Amino acid sequence: MDTTELTRKILDRRVKETDPLRIVQAGHPALRRPSLSAGGRLQIDLLLELVDAMTITMREAPGVGLAAPQVGLPLALYVLEDRSESADEGDEDPWERSPVPLRALLDPQVDLLGEQRVYAWEGCLSVDGWQSIVPRSRRVRVRATELLPGGELREIDEEHQGWPARILQHETDHLAGTLCHDLMVPRSFIEAGYTPHYQDLGEAVRLLDLRGEIAELAPGQVVVG
Repeated sequence: MDTTELTRKILDRRVKETDPLRIVQAGHPALRRPSLSAGGRLQIDLLLELVDAMTITMREAPGVGLAAPQVGLPLALYVLEDRSESADEGDEDPWERSPVPLRALLDPQVDLLGEQRVYAWEGCLSVDGWQSIVPRSRRVRVRATELLPGGELREIDEEHQGWPARILQHETDHLAGTLCHDLMVPRSFIEAGYTPHYQDLGEAVRLLDLRGEIAELAPGQVVVG
C-alpha cells in the first residue's frame, strides 16, 4: 500500500471529520520504522486534511505534539502546539516553558546546540499513562518545511530553547523510530499519577534511587553543562 492509500485509509476510519484519529501504542511497528520523506509525497489537499485530523487528535488527547507515526503513518511530519502560559515576570521556571503556536512541520532536521542538558519529566501519547525523566539539549536549531493553513509551503531555519526545544526534539525523535522513554534516566519510568510527587528532581533521585549525572544536580537545579 502506498503512502496516499494508507493516509486515506487512516483518515477514513473516522465516522466524521471532527473525530480524532486512533493513536497507536508502543509495539505498533510504525513507531519503530524510520519515516519516509514527506516532501511531495501527498497532494496538498490530502496533506491539509491529514494535518487537520492530527491537530484534532493532539488537542483531544491532550498533548503538545503529535507525529504521523503515532497515527500509524510512517511519514516525516508532525504537528505541535502548547497553549500553556509563560511564567509570570519574576517567577523562576527552570524548564523555560512558553506558548508554542500551532505548526505543521515536514521533514524536520534538529541540530543540538551547546553543551547544556535539561532534565524533565516527559510522557508520550503512544505510551499512555507513563512518564520518565529525559535529558534534552537546552537549545536546538530546526530546519524544516512548514505547511501553512492555506496550503503554502515555506522553508524555515530557526533556533529555540527551553520547553519549545524539548517538544521539537521529542517529535523529531518519533520520525527516527525513537520513543522518549528510550532516552530516559534509568529507573525513572513511573505511572503518570506519581509524577506530582517528584516535581523536585532531588526527591526523584532520593526516592527512586536514580544514579548517574542526575544525582549530581543541586536542589532546584535541572540544567547540567
